[in-house]
Amino acid sequence: MERNSDLLAGAILRMERLRQGMEQKAVCYGLCVPSYLCKIEQGTVHPNPDLLSALYQRLGIVYTQEESLLHPLKQMLQDYFTRLEYGLDIQETYETLQAQADTLRHSPLALHWLLVQGYQGEAVLPLLEQLQAAMTDRQLALYKLLRCRADPMAPGALALCQEACHVLNCSAAMMELASLYLLHGDYAAIHRMESRLVAAAVEEGNVYCLADYCFMNATAYACLNQEAMTITYYERCIRLLQNTGWREILGDVHYNLGAMYISLRKYALCLDHLDQAEQIQGPSLPLVHKRAIALIRSGRREEALAALTQMEQLLHGPEVTEADRLKYQEACMECQEGYLDDPSYLELLERLIQVLKQDYHFGHLYFYRDCMLEACTRQRKYKRALEFEQEISSSIAKSGV
Repeated sequence: MERNSDLLAGAILRMERLRQGMEQKAVCYGLCVPSYLCKIEQGTVHPNPDLLSALYQRLGIVYTQEESLLHPLKQMLQDYFTRLEYGLDIQETYETLQAQADTLRHSPLALHWLLVQGYQGEAVLPLLEQLQAAMTDRQLALYKLLRCRADPMAPGALALCQEACHVLNCSAAMMELASLYLLHGDYAAIHRMESRLVAAAVEEGNVYCLADYCFMNATAYACLNQEAMTITYYERCIRLLQNTGWREILGDVHYNLGAMYISLRKYALCLDHLDQAEQIQGPSLPLVHKRAIALIRSGRREEALAALTQMEQLLHGPEVTEADRLKYQEACMECQEGYLDDPSYLELLERLIQVLKQDYHFGHLYFYRDCMLEACTRQRKYKRALEFEQEISSSIAKSGV
């Protein structure tokens, strides 16, 4: 316990010093040498209480331990993480806590507050990493989930998330793990989680996680080209989200169904779902792209050209990627008669596929499967068509399904 107390005391000192932009030698002048202050901040020594008090005083730290002050803050911190788990709005709770930031960071609740800051996107991971030894099992698990969110493709991220799930044992933590499995292309692992995750969510009454899992599972099935299961889980997700405030997820479901119906060549259904997605989320580059493709392939040329014009305007917006530009060029070429016979179309597809392989999950690549195979066949590139089909089959096989 003394070691944990020293770590926390040192962390509070270091956080406040850095926040004020003070050098160690300025803080410890006349009290101790900078090397000893460094050890205090790292929690490797047990400082004299009078020295610690003097250092705190120099930084203006008023350390709060009074239970009457801390009890309501503990409840708010618990409420923050509960709301986070259940997909509820956290902004009001966070703002209330933010108003008490000085008290929180200068109290035994400092670690809880640091974790909240981390989940709000603030750059506190390096400091939290130094404080692992002072954390409770639950705090350590929350820290591990935070690390996975920050760098989901890092070596060991899956193992960290699995450890956190074992400790927290709740549906929200399991969903974090499912998200990692999706990014890593392990779709079978997502399916295997179903009974355990759904049972936990039902027991907790966590409708948000139930809906989110249905969304995740549907996306995994879509990546495996299992349309019937994809539709089943997306429609289940829509039913769960009815009459809730989670409009953003509902918009994503309608968008994904629209994209899938393009592959099934059911363009009327595609456009209906895209319209519903736009009513919820407004126009976006991916949505307008899918609408343009559906209109082109259903022979509605004038409407397709209007959609392409809108897409071209959106390409001037922020966060536009190379893949976005290549998708626009591909859609424009689909408007041209005889585009499948044009070698430049096949060259464009090859560039697009290479970009999608590097930066996107398998579903984005699979969307262009038929385009690639048809263009290769029309241009008598049979060997390339076979190679690409084998790549697709190999990606599906690697999922373990």
